[in-house]
Amino acid sequence: MKNCTYILLLIIVLFTSASCTFSADDVYTDDTTEQYQLYDYYIDEYGNEGIVAYMYGSKSTTYQYILVISLDEAFLPWGPMGEKVYKATDVSHTTLRDPAFGVAMLQAMTSIGIQRYPAQEWCNKMNSKEQLPRAGSWRLPSYYELRLIFGEDGENLQSLNNALNGVGGKLISKNNMYWTCVEDFDNYITINNKLSDYDQDNRAIITSPENTTYGNKDRWLKKNHYFVRAIKYVYYRHK
Repeated sequence: MKNCTYILLLIIVLFTSASCTFSADDVYTDDTTEQYQLYDYYIDEYGNEGIVAYMYGSKSTTYQYILVISLDEAFLPWGPMGEKVYKATDVSHTTLRDPAFGVAMLQAMTSIGIQRYPAQEWCNKMNSKEQLPRAGSWRLPSYYELRLIFGEDGENLQSLNNALNGVGGKLISKNNMYWTCVEDFDNYITINNKLSDYDQDNRAIITSPENTTYGNKDRWLKKNHYFVRAIKYVYYRHK
């Protein structure tokens, strides 16, 4: 039985306008081929398959987006030790809810050399021959995006697994740990309200579908192997 302790999320923002593609008016990305309902099957133009795992908003709301998660998964390390990917020096404690952060991480890794980051590289291979990351790229999810998909305490997992099972996808185990694209930034995650050290150079955030993680942060080392699922925004609009 894994010795996991509950994650408490402290709201943070990491915003970089120079490296995101969510910057236009109206439709930012639209890779839809039909009208989707939650937990529908999705397949893109390259044959990559997924499940519609989260939907937000409507035509009358400011934001509207559709998130897909891949049918399959991998078991890989995050990347090299002793290296910051997100190099901003003025990381503020606002929010990671903006999809631009995940795109920025993909773009940064692509610029450095995507092959150095096995978890992200696995996701990026689904983008086929697309030369540049974009808002609708398959990529490694942020911690916040996994919480949207799984639910705060994993309450969406059974419905998601039912949908995966219905189309022959790999089921998601509540006992697995999944990589996020988020490094161990100062004061982002606390464990049982206890003081902790932070090490962006050597650690990245892992989480289970039930919002648990290891209290021993040596288990967060980027060289360790954990499970990987890719996500994709198939639609995103901001009025």
